[in-house]
Amino acid sequence: MTTGHHSPNSRPLRWALALYPASYGAGARAEVAEHAERHLARVGRLAGLREVADVAGHGARVRFGLTSHRPLGRALATAAPLAAVLAATHALVLGNQAVRLAADPLSDPGVHWTGPIVAMALLVAAPVLMAAAALLGRWAAARILAAATVLTTVLVHVLGRPDLLGTSVSPEAAFALHRSSLALIALNAVLLLAAPPDRTHPRSIAPWLVAGSVVAATALMILTAPLGPENSLTGFDLLAPVATGVAIACTARTAGRAAMATAFLSAPLLLAFLLIPGAFQTPLLQRVTVLYAVGFVTAFGVVRLTDRLSRRSGLSRP
Repeated sequence: MTTGHHSPNSRPLRWALALYPASYGAGARAEVAEHAERHLARVGRLAGLREVADVAGHGARVRFGLTSHRPLGRALATAAPLAAVLAATHALVLGNQAVRLAADPLSDPGVHWTGPIVAMALLVAAPVLMAAAALLGRWAAARILAAATVLTTVLVHVLGRPDLLGTSVSPEAAFALHRSSLALIALNAVLLLAAPPDRTHPRSIAPWLVAGSVVAATALMILTAPLGPENSLTGFDLLAPVATGVAIACTARTAGRAAMATAFLSAPLLLAFLLIPGAFQTPLLQRVTVLYAVGFVTAFGVVRLTDRLSRRSGLSRP
């Protein structure tokens, strides 16, 4: 295998190739390296970095069994568009709350809203565009926007002023944005980044249903209820777990894939709960679990009943 003689990106390419496990085979790795080097020799630095990132991502997916022909990879591909929709809807809810706080005549007149509004706009734009690209099947664009989402949330966390970032203990001192919310948006985007780009299952309408139902419920709650601590629940909080459970039941037709996809989608919430002290309360996790289970069990029962009735109808025909 010849790596590192045709472009200045050769060392990162060698590091990327090192992510492949030994079981992948030296011949297969050499073929990947040869293809990547030919591509690197023809493109510029930015496209070369993207090629190296693609090689590294594929190597990592092969190492951890997340390729599209493995059960974990297929389950992650099932969860990825739903995670993108959840990240985007959560960002939209936060953006709406931020704008309403800025427009509230009772808000603190000493707070300068221009910087936080710009930061919130950037924070909302990336996940919304990511979800749109995923729903439209534009996976190359969705992956770039997922990386931009992660980068944006990290920058907002690092550079955010006290009037932008707050804690769950004193939300009234914050610009409607908590570090736990940043973590949820970023971790859901990471799920899409880790998913295999060559999905093996057909495109499903389930993510569109999740997006439409969650956004509609959130808009209804926003238009009909006042903003304040007593109205902390939104349509996103109540309907997102149910809609996601329904989507998994309709998309993952086997119990094993449904269980793995559920585990992937629950990872952001559980990681945020474990990594950020005080981010969530245990009753919140219990409510999400119950709502998700209700949506999944109901839809799974309907799917199984429909399949059984369709088989009986097919057998009864002459």
